[in-house]
Amino acid sequence: MDEQQRKAQLKKTFDTVAEGYGSPGMEFFHNAAAHLPHVLNLQGHEQLLDVATGTGIAATALASHLPRGKVTGIDFSEGMLAQARARAQKLGLDNIELYPMDMQAIGFDNACFDAANCSFGLFFLPDMRSLLQHIASKVKPGGQVLACSFSQGSFEPNVDLFLERIQRYGVAPPVFTWKNLSTEEQFRTLYASAGLSNVHIHRHEIGYPLEDAEAWWRVIWYAGFRGLVAQLGEAELARFKQEHLAEIGALHNGQGIPLNVTALFASGRVT
Repeated sequence: MDEQQRKAQLKKTFDTVAEGYGSPGMEFFHNAAAHLPHVLNLQGHEQLLDVATGTGIAATALASHLPRGKVTGIDFSEGMLAQARARAQKLGLDNIELYPMDMQAIGFDNACFDAANCSFGLFFLPDMRSLLQHIASKVKPGGQVLACSFSQGSFEPNVDLFLERIQRYGVAPPVFTWKNLSTEEQFRTLYASAGLSNVHIHRHEIGYPLEDAEAWWRVIWYAGFRGLVAQLGEAELARFKQEHLAEIGALHNGQGIPLNVTALFASGRVT
């Protein structure tokens, strides 16, 4: 698959899942976003770039802490941006501007933002260093660049059960690109290679108990697993869902079904 095919596939996936992205069961995105203003230590006046803004979960969390500032969000998925616009409007936030834009070709002047954020987006590209450098080029010297990713062990054992069963249906397991950025060492190496200084890594637990197995199915259906289950025929999909949710339901510990998710937040300064 060449670069254009990969991008087209990603765009199609995100356009497809946009309606339910961040829906009940996927609160880990909201939990992660809640940490962003504090990690960035926002003062309230900043002009901030949000890269791969998606449905605006991070953008709205940041904008609510910028009474005298603004968030400029970009994403290549029009479906995601439509949800982001609706989210901002519902929250009454008028300090968010959203643009359809490829994060590898950010069409703003260099050094025009006070800070930049990229939540769960860097790892989608094989050349993360070039992407991080490109994002950093849009930030003023001394400004911060923040990115986050899932830490090793996130979504286990739920995802292990999912992968084991989907392979029984002849579906090849995916390559989880986020695992290329799932340790503090990987983040430090990436930020150093991109020329960022004063690097700090923050770790936060963003998981929670799921009420029932159907909540886990929403994670599958509206996140990165959609492309896998979409390969099943209607009858196969119904059977797979019944079998898989039975084993997920068996994880219920009396307080819910654990969803173990940890996020790593890396911040660095533009020199």
